[in-house]
Amino acid sequence: MADASEVKSKPRPQLGWKLPSGWKEAAANDISLANFIVPGSEGREAQLSITQLANLSGRDAMIVNMWRAQAGLGELSDEEALKQFQPVQIGTEQGNLFEVSGKAKSGISMRILTAFVHHPDGSWFYRLSGDSALVAEQKPIFIEFLKSIQIKEAAPGQPEAAVASEFNWSVPAQWKTVAPGQMQVARFAVPNQGSAKAEVFVSVFPSDTGGTLANVNRWRKQIGLGPVEEKDLASLVAPLDPANPEAILVDMANNGKRLVGAVVARDGRYWFYKLIGDDTAVTPEKASLIAFAKSKP
Repeated sequence: MADASEVKSKPRPQLGWKLPSGWKEAAANDISLANFIVPGSEGREAQLSITQLANLSGRDAMIVNMWRAQAGLGELSDEEALKQFQPVQIGTEQGNLFEVSGKAKSGISMRILTAFVHHPDGSWFYRLSGDSALVAEQKPIFIEFLKSIQIKEAAPGQPEAAVASEFNWSVPAQWKTVAPGQMQVARFAVPNQGSAKAEVFVSVFPSDTGGTLANVNRWRKQIGLGPVEEKDLASLVAPLDPANPEAILVDMANNGKRLVGAVVARDGRYWFYKLIGDDTAVTPEKASLIAFAKSKP
């Protein structure tokens, strides 16, 4: 397992708010700092989550397109994506709000309202999603709720946010934990093979960030390969784990570089695992990456 002394943790912030009438608090988890259920008539329901991710400042267009993909919508250009924002007050700060509406994978009409604000230590997201009509009805209440948000740094002795060493996953003994970068929850260096080097990166998102084709093409670009089409995926994507039919594995190489990637859906979130570097350093670690991605965090 990773050495806890190699990963810098910080206290989990304390949140305050004024709960709207009818809303119900739900349990927080390792990703969301707070969760709420927003009930409506005729069994309709929406969910609200408050999440702190790595600092995504400068990636606002990507944020819009990530949620558009979840609603089954096409990607916008950066210019068009930035036009989706409207200013919104979040506590004592000004943030941005945008909404998307479409259909979930189940075919049910859905709407997502997302407000966010960037801080140096991370970006805060407030996301209301669910039945399209209910979310539209709740939008004014959601905006008022955002005004009531209070964020306080945790006092000494408060529970800490999860860090790489605190997950329950099985980290290969030969991997060395290093500080994660932007949009990552963990990062590892694998053993060098002579001058050849490789690393493993782990990220978590609330959506599949555009689907399998978008992810494969994003990874292909990282090792200098061109994009493929939907019809090409069958030859590029393999099952990762028989126990999780949605989990996929991708293995690609180009000009001495190699990338082995996995996407695993767990509990409504998507875990991305990427082993990338020089081919001779990646190859011996492929089996370890697969076992690691199968182990539940």
